[in-house]
Amino acid sequence: MKTKADDNSPSGLDAEQTATAVFRLLSDHRRRVVIQYLSTQAGVTPVSDVADQIALLEGEHTHDQYERICTSLVHNHLPMLADAGVVEHDQDREVVELCDQATDVLSYLKLTVDAD
Repeated sequence: MKTKADDNSPSGLDAEQTATAVFRLLSDHRRRVVIQYLSTQAGVTPVSDVADQIALLEGEHTHDQYERICTSLVHNHLPMLADAGVVEHDQDREVVELCDQATDVLSYLKLTVDAD
């Protein structure tokens, strides 16, 4: 039997499962950068802008590094974030946008930033 608290958590997960899922999402530096960067943007953002931001933060902005970042975003990080309901990724238009649900993840992200 579900309780009212269960109805407030994503997919009926309890708080511990939700926290574990969020921290799994935030375990990778690039996913953290995606969420943080998109939280500063209004509306949709080109995936190329996100890749540029990651390359700048990683300190190596060569064409090869940029291509590797784009590949990892499109094939790994953005699908994982989209599956979790944190971003909407339009592959045809090559844009990404933060979803409303991301505000919950941002509070966890602040914890990881404060810990660094």
